[in-house]
Amino acid sequence: MKKTHAHWFDHANALQPAPLLRAWLTDPGSMTFKLRARCNELRVLRLRQRPGNAQADEAGFLGLATPRQPVEERDVILYCDGEPVIFGHTVTPLASASAWPFFRHLGVRPLGASLFSDPLVTRAPLQYARLHANHPLVRRIGTVIDLHSKLPPQLPLYARRSLFRRHGSVMLVTDVFLPALSKLMALNTQASTR
Repeated sequence: MKKTHAHWFDHANALQPAPLLRAWLTDPGSMTFKLRARCNELRVLRLRQRPGNAQADEAGFLGLATPRQPVEERDVILYCDGEPVIFGHTVTPLASASAWPFFRHLGVRPLGASLFSDPLVTRAPLQYARLHANHPLVRRIGTVIDLHSKLPPQLPLYARRSLFRRHGSVMLVTDVFLPALSKLMALNTQASTR
């Protein structure tokens, strides 16, 4: 059976991740800041930012009446020293996009720097999932990165997501951990044990 939808959990232990992966998944801080501390160069490739429709599992989480309710979405890949490490997917209802004035003008700047520096922004607890090859976000990633050469098709990508609130409006941010991130995590662990 092909898995096109993810089951999101409130606790990372439901995914049974390795300890190092669990530490990265559950880190409450900005992934942007975490990566900047470990890279010589952090680069953002903006894949798209435009009006669209929420994924089926996002609509209810965002409080949308229907998945057809329009949203503004942004997809990026974060590169650490030339390696793609995070796929970022952000969705906010189009009707409330004005509550996020910086969002439309980010260009190739990372979203985390704006979210975590704005005192009006609050964050809900993280949720966690495994995304399989047929999940819509994994398919989007596959249009840019050859995942099959980096990851056997039966293995999932780990992801985390969280709702951010500002002036009563919501923004859903999903971080999908790409295969090269495990190499970065391992390198940093080796460096810290020396």
